[in-house]
Amino acid sequence: MKLRRFEDGEGKELLDLPRAPLPAADTPAPPRFLPVWDATLLVHCRRTGILPEEYRPLVFNVKTPNSVNTFLIDGQVAGTWRYDGGNMRIRPFDSVARSARRDLEDEAKRLAAFHS
Repeated sequence: MKLRRFEDGEGKELLDLPRAPLPAADTPAPPRFLPVWDATLLVHCRRTGILPEEYRPLVFNVKTPNSVNTFLIDGQVAGTWRYDGGNMRIRPFDSVARSARRDLEDEAKRLAAFHS
């Protein structure tokens, strides 16, 4: 299979389809909601690129082998969420910029509609 090859900031190889569109380099990652046991979070559990070290104890419990539902803002874990009675309950770990909050709430509405 023919693939395009790139390098990340650490020199590791990244692969993509030959003609897949690429966003501009300054395009922020959209907010995403991750469930418990999501592979994206588990595979990066010891890499601070996705999960900042100060939030690790809020996501992974050392007494049990599970995590919690999390959401990403600009590609990093920024808080937790739960679906409750038709609504998404969002708990950021820190303040969230107004524009990011708006995008997060829009994504939360789409996820709540999916659950309904």
